[in-house]
Amino acid sequence: IWAKRIEADFELMEALGCKGSSLTLSQLADEYLDDWSGKDANQAPRVAFWVTVLGHYNLVDITATVVRESLEALGKGSCKRGDGLGRAKNLDRNPSPATINRYRAVLSSMLKYAVSQGYITSNPVAKVPTKALNNKIVRYLSDTERQDLLAACRQSSWKPLYRLVLLAMTTGMRKAELMNLRWSDIDFTRSVAMLATTKNGEPRHCPIPSIALDEFKMVRQVGDGLVFPSKKIPTKPFEFRKHWAKAINVAGIKGFRFHDLRHTAASYMVMNGMSLYETATVLGHKDTQTTTRYAHLSTEHIASLTEKAMSIVLGQS
Repeated sequence: IWAKRIEADFELMEALGCKGSSLTLSQLADEYLDDWSGKDANQAPRVAFWVTVLGHYNLVDITATVVRESLEALGKGSCKRGDGLGRAKNLDRNPSPATINRYRAVLSSMLKYAVSQGYITSNPVAKVPTKALNNKIVRYLSDTERQDLLAACRQSSWKPLYRLVLLAMTTGMRKAELMNLRWSDIDFTRSVAMLATTKNGEPRHCPIPSIALDEFKMVRQVGDGLVFPSKKIPTKPFEFRKHWAKAINVAGIKGFRFHDLRHTAASYMVMNGMSLYETATVLGHKDTQTTTRYAHLSTEHIASLTEKAMSIVLGQS
């Protein structure tokens, strides 16, 4: 009975001119990317992921259940994700709810396009809710940890490690942005890094505080070479993982990843009076939703200032 109903549905769709009964997601992907005019560098890798997972499906066979199960598999880390520069890399951990939502958004965009072209009549992704974002308190360096880490980086056998960590800590730049930074990207006069290629596909100017910029002035090079090049292949970024791990160990810091330097920068910005909007702008967030995880720090900062002010007013300081 079900087979006859499905066959009847196919015949009805074909009679209405819908191609979804014979067009696969893989075939749709090529057409979709040709038509897509966005700037997100990770759009193509995410489309490629869906082609790998559902590419053999006819569009009419992609139901809400299929989408939900695919996203659940993604949540277990059984996929690749973008590296922030339009390339795919293997996940070494379960993706965050935000990452899952981005993959969901790409599939939804593809199937919305299919609806607009008359290939299918509705978008099944619309029936699958987004994941709730986990805005737990982020890990950032205490004053003591910061001092210990920078001291350990100064002792590293790879001398640029100190400059790399200091730059990450003071600007909030992503690892991929740091590793692909070129000397020609740094405007020493205006104290900014001009990032042409970022995770969200939008170029941005990232302010560099003088405490970090002064370190780079001492080793400044002419040309457009990488700021942190590989010793063997200067056109490729240096692989600093073992040097970072050693510095963290020497500093005695637990549960801290390189990416947490970005959280550290954001936390310092908010705790020292920058608004969430201003912080989002520096970090390159498309909106302040991602930045709201730091809101509690702003509240604590205001509470601290209020406590200090009232203590002075009441003569208790």
